[in-house]
Amino acid sequence: MNFVQFSAFNQSNIFRKDFKEALKGTENGDLANCKYAIIWHLKEKLNSFGNLSESDKLLYLELNSANVKNLIGIEKYGNLKRLELHYCTKLENDIGLGAIKESLEFLHINQSKKFHFTKELLSLKKIKVLCLNACAPVDNLQFLKNFPELIDFRFVNTNILDGNLQPILDHPNIRTVGFLNKRYYSHKDEVIKSLLKNKFRDDYKLYVHKGKYSTFRYNFD
Repeated sequence: MNFVQFSAFNQSNIFRKDFKEALKGTENGDLANCKYAIIWHLKEKLNSFGNLSESDKLLYLELNSANVKNLIGIEKYGNLKRLELHYCTKLENDIGLGAIKESLEFLHINQSKKFHFTKELLSLKKIKVLCLNACAPVDNLQFLKNFPELIDFRFVNTNILDGNLQPILDHPNIRTVGFLNKRYYSHKDEVIKSLLKNKFRDDYKLYVHKGKYSTFRYNFD
């Protein structure tokens, strides 16, 4: 999974806000004019995003330790491509997520053990990277067929109840996976990774270098 090197970006494009520090000024205070937003301790008001301003420029949104229960209000960010939620322990479902199905390509939910997805997540036909780490157990992986463009799928510390990992191998585009081995899983991680490596060419990552920094993006062609 690729990581965003924010230190290499124009800092005026990055909005940062910690709602636990309400008396302090917000760095690059106008969310509406930023492409990237990193937010800590968002408090739910009316809907999950009631405390945030609307933006059609926002491409990346990262929420850390927010107390949101769902994603109602995410339609404020109609061009959002990447959404990350870390340690949002009260998150219960994906209601509202379908509102950005035409733009979202990367979804990472980490440490939300109450989180169960619905048809809202299944509507994300353009999703390329899906990480459901340390979320509520999932019945099976048959839902992967809903994501024709998915390349990278991770479910570390999220249990697949029926243990059948074959849908990963049957998917036409998944190239990278991440999970922890379970005795009842049909395949070990090293077996899955080896089979995927042999199935696809290795040029699906386009590396980008800027000075001492480097990252990559996925080549979906």
